[in-house]
Amino acid sequence: MELTHLAAPPDAMLERAVRTGPGELLWLGAEPFEVRCEPARATGLLKIVAVAEGEAVIAQGGRRTLLREGMFAWVQSDAPFELSMSRGRRLLLRLPLSVVQQRHPGVDLRTAVARGEEHAGERVVAGLLRQILREGASLSERDCAAAVGVVLEAIGMCGRAPELSRTRVERALAEIELRLGDPALQPADIARAQGVSRRYLDGAMAEQLGSSLAAHIRRRRLERAASELAARPDDAVFEIAARCGFRDTSHFTRLFRGHFATTPAAYRRAAQGRPGDARPGR
Repeated sequence: MELTHLAAPPDAMLERAVRTGPGELLWLGAEPFEVRCEPARATGLLKIVAVAEGEAVIAQGGRRTLLREGMFAWVQSDAPFELSMSRGRRLLLRLPLSVVQQRHPGVDLRTAVARGEEHAGERVVAGLLRQILREGASLSERDCAAAVGVVLEAIGMCGRAPELSRTRVERALAEIELRLGDPALQPADIARAQGVSRRYLDGAMAEQLGSSLAAHIRRRRLERAASELAARPDDAVFEIAARCGFRDTSHFTRLFRGHFATTPAAYRRAAQGRPGDARPGR
């Protein structure tokens, strides 16, 4: 990329700026520029750099990435960064980092990472930013406020932070194991204990384990019940069902048959190797 213009700060390249609600939209001029920023004070902002035409190179936190047309990246205002842009159209959206983190805990906010191509939710965000950039001249301040709100909500569709997501899922699984026998246990309780929404934890569970919180709790209860049926032949089925978190024996039997393709009593007989009984299902 050949740089023909040096602009510091990037506000020198502004075509339009609209401050609205929690955020600020900035349409940058088409001239190439390069910015090297060493923040003098903390502002607590998360910047979204979107490219509609040309290319951009962003470096921050030991990472460097190339943005092609239709892509975007996060940049945090309170850490040093470098931003180089070739000739083309681009948009900058500033949002309070704390607002984004509170609204969407667990979203991957690693800076200087190219986004908008591989992840479906990030493609949606990229499309919104691209449309805002293209319609900039015709958008009223009220339109801009609505656009910022839409983007802020859409950020929740972006990818999850890998390490944080794995840690929360691991903690959730451990909490579930401890409380399987509690019939009052609800998926929302597990999410609340992790300090996140059920929707977020369901998404993380689906990505990593292929099942929702409710489905995992039900499966683990049934698996524990199956283990106890085989290991405790003298315990009544209703006693085992109760210990595994099922209030109603009939409901337990229906779920057990649906999962193992046999009844609890038949499963126990087969586990004990009694002649003439079908072996336990899946």
